[in-house]
Amino acid sequence: RTGSDFMVDVIKSLGFEYIVSNPGSSFRSLQESFINYGGNKSPEWLTCCHEESSIGMAHGYAEVEGKPLLAMAHSTVGLQHAAMGIYNAYAGRVPVYIVLGNTLDVAERRPGVEWNHSAQDAAAMVRDYTKWDDCPVSLTHFAESAVRAYQIAMTLPRMPVVIVADSGLQEKGVNPHEKLRIPKLTLDAHPQGDSGSV
Repeated sequence: RTGSDFMVDVIKSLGFEYIVSNPGSSFRSLQESFINYGGNKSPEWLTCCHEESSIGMAHGYAEVEGKPLLAMAHSTVGLQHAAMGIYNAYAGRVPVYIVLGNTLDVAERRPGVEWNHSAQDAAAMVRDYTKWDDCPVSLTHFAESAVRAYQIAMTLPRMPVVIVADSGLQEKGVNPHEKLRIPKLTLDAHPQGDSGSV
């Protein structure tokens, strides 16, 4: 098993129905795991032609369904394309859940595209208009962050969140002796006035 197979288990636990994405090499392992390991079901992969349309679809879905759709973006260039859509979701208080591929370790980057499209702090360019972001460094950290991101996105005021999925973490094999667990998702109740007072 690869790390991306476990990441798929984590994402499946959150109940996403669809993934919208313009495929990119920074999350090639995750895409393969969604299709082959996860059976392309719950979530089902929907290929988009551009990241802005991916975020637009996620925005519209969340407005109608009241819950996030998973959107994936390819590192720096994908996030730049998605940025205006993310800002629109932020301004509209819409819970868009973004997984961003990136290759953090320079020793892991292949020449050309991976050098040009990777960053030390990949989520920095949208941090001012997202509610929360994280860059997990282990599979345990990914599981905790992925569940926390969903909780934060769905807590009022709802807003976009970003999880950076490092390509090295995706592609590394899972240690069979490592005790990986997926935290249980619990959502906060919306604040409301006391019914007697109202």
